[in-house]
Amino acid sequence: MIIQSSLSAQDRLREAGIRVTVPRVSILEFLMKDKTHPTCEAIYDAVKNNVDTLSLASVYNVTEKLYEAGLVRRLLSPDGEYHYDGVYGFHGHFFCNKCNSIFDIKCDKNIEYEELKGAQVQTVSFSTYGICPKCN
Repeated sequence: MIIQSSLSAQDRLREAGIRVTVPRVSILEFLMKDKTHPTCEAIYDAVKNNVDTLSLASVYNVTEKLYEAGLVRRLLSPDGEYHYDGVYGFHGHFFCNKCNSIFDIKCDKNIEYEELKGAQVQTVSFSTYGICPKCN
């Protein structure tokens, strides 16, 4: 499910049928704005001062719920950790093997592959790995 990017975090949660709570809104708002593809630990560090009752376990639970609802993407990076992406729209990811950074790549979703003629493509994942321009 792809949710319109112009919707607020509260509206995205409601549209997905998820109860609106302060931790869910805070985490989703953070992920909608953040472009670093953070881990749960990084999300916790960024949001903990905004939500009095937030624990690291809560962040893991909320991100899992948001992922299952299709509100965020979960990326398994070469470092073996899950990173989260709240930016929707068709795009790929580049993973730097040196500094472990992850950044978005513009992709053309209109490419047609001969091998997929007649197939019903439901999900596309485009990931590249190498050394980023900063590290190169």
